[in-house]
Amino acid sequence: MRIKLLFIISCAVSINFLNAQYSAWRIQLLAHLTPDTYYAGCWGWYDPIKNREYAISGAHKGTYFVDITNPTSAYIADSLIGIPINVWREVKTYKNFCYIISDDYGPSFQIVDLSPLPDSVRVIASPDTGILSKGHTLWVSDHYLYVGGPRDKFGNNHPMGVFDLLPDPEHPKFLRWLDQDYPNISYVHDMYVRHDTVFASAAYQGLQVFRYDSVQNKFVYINSLINYLEAGYNHSNALTENGKILVFMDEVPSGLSFKVADVSNVNNIQVLSYVRPYNYGGFVAHNPFIVGNRNLIASCYQDGTLIYDISNPSNPVLTGFFDTYPQYGANTGVYNPSEAYQGNWGSYPFFPSGLIFSNDMTNGIFILKADTALNVSEYTSSQDIDVNIFPNPVNDIVNVYFNIDGIANLLIEDIAGKFLWRKENVYVTHHQPYQIDLSNYSNGLYFLHLQINNRNITLKVFKN
Repeated sequence: MRIKLLFIISCAVSINFLNAQYSAWRIQLLAHLTPDTYYAGCWGWYDPIKNREYAISGAHKGTYFVDITNPTSAYIADSLIGIPINVWREVKTYKNFCYIISDDYGPSFQIVDLSPLPDSVRVIASPDTGILSKGHTLWVSDHYLYVGGPRDKFGNNHPMGVFDLLPDPEHPKFLRWLDQDYPNISYVHDMYVRHDTVFASAAYQGLQVFRYDSVQNKFVYINSLINYLEAGYNHSNALTENGKILVFMDEVPSGLSFKVADVSNVNNIQVLSYVRPYNYGGFVAHNPFIVGNRNLIASCYQDGTLIYDISNPSNPVLTGFFDTYPQYGANTGVYNPSEAYQGNWGSYPFFPSGLIFSNDMTNGIFILKADTALNVSEYTSSQDIDVNIFPNPVNDIVNVYFNIDGIANLLIEDIAGKFLWRKENVYVTHHQPYQIDLSNYSNGLYFLHLQINNRNITLKVFKN
């Protein structure tokens, strides 16, 4: 089914408005669609034959296939409505097939042939793996489909399972449950698999690394990382293209940093840096993706999509962000602990065009252009200083973002030329914003003067 004209009109009218509505730095909003009431997992698919790109949104009522080939006129080419869920729906692709799963209800496993797009999708009727009923997450590597937190048709829960998509992707063949080899692993929330190596985010059992031996059809334990600083519920992870750096995220409790680790020697995993861009208890990093060896795209619930340069993994640099959840979070200056797990679910960055597709649990589908953020290198020249403030207008807390580290002098002046606030010799860093409390100021226009590295910069701040 096509739902095209309505969304073309909606996007054309709202692009400029939405760019102003959502706090952003070096990332531009191209399209925003809201076909459902609640959104979860996201993925993308490129059709090399027709040269078209599709964002695939897992949502409450079903799955939406959004044609983003012309991103400012993005539209829903088709949807698969059915098996409503409360929270989770995850999707992955293999060739022209899309695999969909949820563990809210069962059986929930679905397979869709994407090749008829943009006209429609072809639903594989009652897909049967012979044993799988439902699951929490999916990953595809080579021709193997991995399922995190699966349940079989007999009602038994397993930590993880693997299925073969060859020779028939419409009928995945069950191969092995992880607990057949390692019954001590109780749950795998998500996994990143590169060829035969499985980096398993095993919840409160930390990061577990296995190898799937396809010849003997069994999992082989390699190593684990459990007792690391700020350990929590190990939620998800992603690997650089060269296989040397792994980023993993601990979801519970809120306020934890995400970790950047050296896995070049998988038998000796070393955490190189701990990153928490906003120093408040409501910060939660959710899902990472890595493009090449440099660009980390981090989905961070209340704080939206954040992009980091991790070419120096010991010193990641924030290069841009787009806040898909302006209700709360660091960019609003309003922190709501009860909303810590609302906002950006995931951000898919692997389209040939370089577009990013973000799914926000509340606010829907965002198609983003992040060319600047993805191609920014760390500035070293005093002539290349970049300073930004968000939000603007501001209610209480204004965040001042610097792209360099250094000593700064800061001063606030009102429109009458009266100096109201001054801080001298303040150390500022690109790792996180410098925060200024304006809660006691009257509404109106103010000027923020900054002096850093022999440069003088003045920014306008609107208080409301």
